[in-house]
Amino acid sequence: MAKGDFREKIQKAMEIPVELLSSYPRITLLGNESVFIENYQSIVEYEKTLIRISNNVIVYGSDLNVEEITSDEMLIVGKIKSIEFE
Repeated sequence: MAKGDFREKIQKAMEIPVELLSSYPRITLLGNESVFIENYQSIVEYEKTLIRISNNVIVYGSDLNVEEITSDEMLIVGKIKSIEFE
């Protein structure tokens, strides 16, 4: 049995929300001035106009800055223009 299959069966059996057991990032956009990302893996690229994380998410904008960061959460502030999923 593959690892993903096992997680899926446990999730369904215990009625656990899928986002708690998945590797998908959880993204909360607060207006166009900040974005809170949970369950990210790592920062791949960091510039004032874009921040790319390893979960295939890119935040585009201007004056972007990672204001707060922990091992699995980050707060990006600046003028958010778009979020792209690769």
